[in-house]
Amino acid sequence: MSTAKETARDVAVAPAPVWRLLWLWVPMLGAAALIAATTLQSNQRTPHELGLTLPFLALVTAVLSWGFFRRRIHLQGDTLEVVSTFYRKRVAVQDMHLERARVVDLAEHGSLDPGIKTNGYAMPGFKSGHYRLRDRSKAFCLLTDRSRVLYLPLRDGSALLISPEQPRVLLDALRALAAPAGRH
Repeated sequence: MSTAKETARDVAVAPAPVWRLLWLWVPMLGAAALIAATTLQSNQRTPHELGLTLPFLALVTAVLSWGFFRRRIHLQGDTLEVVSTFYRKRVAVQDMHLERARVVDLAEHGSLDPGIKTNGYAMPGFKSGHYRLRDRSKAFCLLTDRSRVLYLPLRDGSALLISPEQPRVLLDALRALAAPAGRH
């Protein structure tokens, strides 16, 4: 008889190019340069203010950069856990509508495209956290590759939109767990 520990495994997340962090770093460097220039030119501010502001900007940039790399999909027992930036979602297999789950290209399925960020982290080509889809339903997202997205509708009316490196393999594993023979 197998246990949940024996079925635990990490699922590779589709890679997100590091250059996407330029969407964070360039504005932060611009803000730091602007703050430094205006502080040094102002008669009312002291250069010591830079000793607080610039390290704070560096810290915010470091935390947001760290968040970009915090991505994990983990299947343990009959629970799928998705960790993305500052967010985490755990869903039991029995709470998924696996008969409606599918691998999609978001360019072809516009109604599933995350539209409104309700509590998330995003930059071009990367979305993480809680969103409203174009059809106004709720979704938890970990999107690094919009062309190979695993769409997992949930029984509560929301969905998971995730980018595993091999979405079909993960979907097959979830369906195997949901099958009557896969139950422990």
